[in-house]
Amino acid sequence: MAAGQAPAAESADQPPREDGVLQLPPIQVVAPTPLPEAVPRSWIPGAVDVLHGAGIGSSRPLVLPDVLERLPGITLQNEQGNPLQPNLTIRGFVASPVTGLPQGVSVFLDGVRINEPTVEEVNFDLIPLESVDRIEVIRGPSVLFGRNTLGAAISLTTRRGEERREIATGISGGSFGHVDTRFLLSGERRPLDYYVSLTGSYEDGYRDATESRVARAFAKVGVRAGGLDATVSYQYSNDRIKQAGSLPQSELRIDRRANFTAGDFFAPELNMAIVNAKYPLGETVTLEGNGFVRALSSEQFNANLVTVNSRLLNSTLSAGGSLQASARSTIAGRSNVTILGVEYVNSQITSRTFEAESGGQSLQADVSDNQNAVGVYAQNTLELVRDIAGPQSSLVLTTAARWDYVSQDISDLLGGPSAGTHSYDRVNPRVGLNLNLSERVGFYFSYSQGYRAPAFLELTCAGPGAVCPGLQVGVAPDPPLKAVTATNYEIGMQARPLPWLDVDVSVYRTDVSNDIFSVSPTGTTGVFFRNIGQTRRQGVEVALKGRMNSKLDTYLNYAYTTATFQESVELATPLPPGVESVPSGSSFALVPAHRINAGVAYRPWPWLTFSLGGRYISSQFLRGDEANRQPKLPSYSALDGSVTGRWHGFEGFVRVNNLLDNRYETFGTFAPNARMPGAPVERFLSPASPINVLAGLQYRY
Repeated sequence: MAAGQAPAAESADQPPREDGVLQLPPIQVVAPTPLPEAVPRSWIPGAVDVLHGAGIGSSRPLVLPDVLERLPGITLQNEQGNPLQPNLTIRGFVASPVTGLPQGVSVFLDGVRINEPTVEEVNFDLIPLESVDRIEVIRGPSVLFGRNTLGAAISLTTRRGEERREIATGISGGSFGHVDTRFLLSGERRPLDYYVSLTGSYEDGYRDATESRVARAFAKVGVRAGGLDATVSYQYSNDRIKQAGSLPQSELRIDRRANFTAGDFFAPELNMAIVNAKYPLGETVTLEGNGFVRALSSEQFNANLVTVNSRLLNSTLSAGGSLQASARSTIAGRSNVTILGVEYVNSQITSRTFEAESGGQSLQADVSDNQNAVGVYAQNTLELVRDIAGPQSSLVLTTAARWDYVSQDISDLLGGPSAGTHSYDRVNPRVGLNLNLSERVGFYFSYSQGYRAPAFLELTCAGPGAVCPGLQVGVAPDPPLKAVTATNYEIGMQARPLPWLDVDVSVYRTDVSNDIFSVSPTGTTGVFFRNIGQTRRQGVEVALKGRMNSKLDTYLNYAYTTATFQESVELATPLPPGVESVPSGSSFALVPAHRINAGVAYRPWPWLTFSLGGRYISSQFLRGDEANRQPKLPSYSALDGSVTGRWHGFEGFVRVNNLLDNRYETFGTFAPNARMPGAPVERFLSPASPINVLAGLQYRY
């Protein structure tokens, strides 16, 4: 993806002035992301959340969504029944490892998009979170981040070696047989720096038959010499994750640990290499670029009580790169930043589906896709007026546009009719204004568009004549699906009314055309995808962060979110009679209207920290009840606490999740209960883990 470095959220001050002319800070890139450091935070017309190293690791997360859950409006659902594969929703859009959901969030690692090209899903277990130094959540459609960025983009920057050499080893363990081990080595020998991390994790799981194993190696070498700043990184991951899924409500009441379809598992193997480089061309222009190769092979096994079991083998080889130029200049004495960029990615995908029985397995589908994606973009940020309302005030205009092109060349390798070539392209604009009244108060407005082209799996299962059993590839019908488009309107405020208090407010509305939904016809175990017309996401996000002194940090945020159908639509549902008429104005499933997060960290001494964090999530409609006629998934709350102590090179911690041992469910749908006479349709729910403890010790020197 494109180069540049996003500004820290707390860097909201205007850059210094000399002789009445605004002086922009130098561009200092840690790793490429499309937001340039040349643009101050107060010049960005949108909501941006930033987390740094200490804030990332303090919650002892297993996967990325665990870190982000405390941010405004981000909710997790445990559809797969294990802690490594949650669904994440933000502003009514989804980032998930589950195929078949209306994905709308892009995720980047060191500037490289890691949404899978099969159906834009995100495998959170493959992200080297222990090596991530910085996380940026940029909300709304983004010209710079490109395709599939409808609700937000999440950009991750990995660590690199620093001047002080670091060697660390640690072990942690706790409830449900959880054990983590890690070794870290990093340092610098100018002009080179190096970073190596080895991680292993095992867990028996809260639910029956949900063992998981994660093994990962990550290495990064950097060089700084003669203006050149470059890094090369390599990651290897090999995981095996068993999946419990949801439980019929009748069984959930008896045993919350039960596994209704024991045997499901996901087993991916990843090799990924990334090269990033930055080089200044004179004093005002910086050239940045990256290149990558990513090879992923995965096996998904699905046990089925209704029909035969299925096994899906996917193989993906992706390669590409980007080039971006950032130029600082003045126009009529006003500071100006221009960004130009181009990117290209090719993905070769093979997907094979087997029916697995006790006597062996038979190949049902063997489909390939040659996918090409091109993006060209430009953005200009100009300070129109300064000192408009007093010293340090300004009016800043941002204009941008991006052209994206995606083509899919799909072939049936079993000799069936070719699915053909499907191509999509679109120009998406963005316009934004920032009105900064002072260093402490600023407002913004933005208008932006984004789009998502139908993905490989969606195109092969795009109608009732091409139902795909178990979410596996099928045969694409004609005509193909339409691209999803989003138009976003947003206003917001950033303020520091007190030296110790930051306040962020955003109000948005995103109108979406041709949303793609997966439909599961009654009486089958398969799905197909279809466009459903007009939908809307809108809401309010409010965040307060306080640092009263060196001993006390607090946060409190609230999000109101609605996601609704703006046209009446007929959808298939597992509920009798198998078809539901969804009226205009009906709410999406699994999008809570209200979410509140609050937390406090107290340090009575520099070496000791007590933390407490809680969340409240309001009720949600179950998947399959888009007509909003069934009882909702009840609201729930949870409280987590931790204690961390440091002594010389040692660091120990104890963390307790679900401190009050609340019983609640985070996901719900409907399905036939094949173990009951007549297989009646029931509510299927995913129980959250009860109170659990994780403790660990690490030594650094």
